[in-house]
Amino acid sequence: MLALGLAFCFVMYWWQLRYKYAFDDPLANLYLAIPFAGLAVMVAVGMGPTAAVVSWLVLAGLTGYAYVGVATSSSSTAALLFLAPFLWGGLLVSVIFAIDHTIRRRRRKRGGHVPSAGI
Repeated sequence: MLALGLAFCFVMYWWQLRYKYAFDDPLANLYLAIPFAGLAVMVAVGMGPTAAVVSWLVLAGLTGYAYVGVATSSSSTAALLFLAPFLWGGLLVSVIFAIDHTIRRRRRKRGGHVPSAGI
């Protein structure tokens, strides 16, 4: 997830360079990939594959929206759009993780799986 997120950030960086208001800092992509690193941690601790793909698409959408918004706007506050993947993305991915965790836990209980008592 992290590698895909980082690759997405670099693709968006190269895409936005053709616009007048594009930002010219390739290292900033490392910072913009931080939400994808958070998603990778959630996947590592048990997020399901469907929830992971939906979360990645949410982060990619917000990140892409930020790149497009900044590259095409002359507003001095346009760079604030780069906060969207951190704030809204973090919130939405956390909600998706919580829902996924709840669904998975209920399925395990309903399936009759009982952890062994070590006997």
